[in-house]
Amino acid sequence: MPSIRKHKTPPLREQLSRALQRIAELEEALQQATSPQPATPQIRSDSPEALHQSATLLRKSKNRYRKYFNYATDAMFVILPDRENMTFGAFADVNKEAIRRLGYSREEFFTMTPRDINHPAYASAMNDRAKRLYEKGSDTVESVHITKDGRQIPVEINALMLNVDGEELILTVARDISERQKAELDLRESERLYRLLADNVHDVIWTTDTALKPMFISPSMINLSGHTTSEALPVLYRSIILESPLFENFQRTPSKQEKGRNQPIHWEMEFTKKDGTIIWIESIASPLWSTLGIFTGIIGVTRDITSRKMIMLELEAAQEQANRANRAKSEFLANMSHEIRTPMNGILGTMQLLGMTALSDEQRQYVDTALKSGRSLLTIINDILDFSKIEAGKIEIRNEIFAPREVINSLIASFQTMIKTPEIALVSRIDDEVPDLIVADQIRFRQILTNLVGNAVKFTNNGEIAIHVQMKDQPKGNKTTLQCTVTDTGIGLPQHSDKELFEPFSQFESSFRRKYKGTGLGLSIVRQLVKLMGGTITISNRSQRGTQVVFEIEAGFAPPLAPPASKPIPPCKHAKNVTQQHILLVEDDLINQQILRSVLEKLGHSVTIAHNGRQALQTLLTKEYDCVLMDIQMPEMDGFEATRRIRSQQEYSKIAQIPIIALTAFAMTGDKEQCLQAGMNHYLSKPVDIHALEEILQQHGSC
Repeated sequence: MPSIRKHKTPPLREQLSRALQRIAELEEALQQATSPQPATPQIRSDSPEALHQSATLLRKSKNRYRKYFNYATDAMFVILPDRENMTFGAFADVNKEAIRRLGYSREEFFTMTPRDINHPAYASAMNDRAKRLYEKGSDTVESVHITKDGRQIPVEINALMLNVDGEELILTVARDISERQKAELDLRESERLYRLLADNVHDVIWTTDTALKPMFISPSMINLSGHTTSEALPVLYRSIILESPLFENFQRTPSKQEKGRNQPIHWEMEFTKKDGTIIWIESIASPLWSTLGIFTGIIGVTRDITSRKMIMLELEAAQEQANRANRAKSEFLANMSHEIRTPMNGILGTMQLLGMTALSDEQRQYVDTALKSGRSLLTIINDILDFSKIEAGKIEIRNEIFAPREVINSLIASFQTMIKTPEIALVSRIDDEVPDLIVADQIRFRQILTNLVGNAVKFTNNGEIAIHVQMKDQPKGNKTTLQCTVTDTGIGLPQHSDKELFEPFSQFESSFRRKYKGTGLGLSIVRQLVKLMGGTITISNRSQRGTQVVFEIEAGFAPPLAPPASKPIPPCKHAKNVTQQHILLVEDDLINQQILRSVLEKLGHSVTIAHNGRQALQTLLTKEYDCVLMDIQMPEMDGFEATRRIRSQQEYSKIAQIPIIALTAFAMTGDKEQCLQAGMNHYLSKPVDIHALEEILQQHGSC
């Protein structure tokens, strides 16, 4: 607590009273001069009424002044001047806020001077402050008040000289600026940290005004661009801001309502350094807003991303190289498919033709063995091609309307011809709730079941193989889940092998003495196909009584079939006796020509051969044919082009609807679709199955 000194007390009460009276009179005069006065009767100034009225007004003015003085939120002091010593005299009066804030009583204040309540660091400048006040009549300074208990309060002091009836008084108002100083200190610290960050961060930090003219740029711009500090701002504007999308996004000043809706703007661009080096930079910019929500400019960050960009470009190049490799792989697989299937067609076709001749039992056994081996080889080829297509993401699910009961009945019929032992029964059960027609990929559905039933046949020596189809859950809208279960009474699975069997190239046995053959790709392909059809698959033992495989697929409900037309359908333009059609065979391979001619003639048809698409077009103009069997890959003109011309050119308009069946050694994804898009009616892959060919010819021959 500062020491309290005793001062001689002049007649302060009278002096202060006159000062207060003078302030009140000035206030009253100002109020009367600025307020409209109602009309009142003139009263003589020396009359008793006038004296009474003046006394009343003076009393009201003093009371109003005292009220303002005492209840002000700032500390107020009335100080006696000391011009002789060019300093401040004692306190003549203080308001309630001064007493509350500093902790001294009114009586204690009357024994003190301003020097007693100011911090020593500021008290030393008291005389200078007093001199400035006496010379100018007013003064504003900042100081620190010391309370009675020693606390420090930063204040802003406004001092004013008053002249009351020729006598001087000093009125000071001290405002607590603790919060303001704290805010200013926080701001300065924030600015210091921001400057420290901007000066040391590797990225370039910059700001603009509302017109997007640069206002600040961090020193890291020197390292980024190679330009000097004085060149940095113009370079920022010319090479980065003008080339950015900022002007497009801020063509006008954003409104207060848009605050919060302006997302950061991001762009990448090439940037030329001072030495001519070209680098890649990335910039992110956001609008700046004042505390009042007024748009004040842009703040942005720019960084060198050359290394990252080079990596991205290398990755893109690697991706493109991988895509080229995949395309080359797909072309290779397609060519391999063609090259393998073409001789396979000759082998299996010859065996089928041989089987249609009169053979001894021993000879027929040889033919059956050759056909079985050839079909096994074809299955292996198909597995490898399918796995390659799945691995490359080339398989697409193509949903169509089909009857699941027909697919399963057909599947069982085909396997029953393979199972030549009465010890194995192949049965199926389809719940009544399963719709007659569903929407799914029929080809893949059949492929999954064929693979699973084929495995069951391979691993079952006697007993039963059963297919059960049911609805798993209640239908959801137009969708349902179809659950298919394939069970057998075969040898079962080794313990803990169920998951491994779904891995590529995983096999039931892996030793050189293994009994069961195969590529180990079948179940892996099945799992991928089931996944593509939106389902799952599990495999398990049936209590040492064989294996159970359960798979689920998503299926849609097919719309009801339209009722049959009331009018009879006219006969097909090209229809003839199903047992006798005149067929144009378009095929460049001599062996396939020979085999297919023999097959078709044994089926009762007559055959004309064209060696390529161009020759086929010429032949069709010379004679009428019932059907065209069209190879795809041929010299001079392929099957696609020949088909398109038949369907579209005027000179073939009379035969534009002739059935065209694709016979191709290609069996990759999209081949069938490409054939149909070219205008072909059907698609058969080589090696051609005689029964499938006969069935298709019957369909088109009886249209």
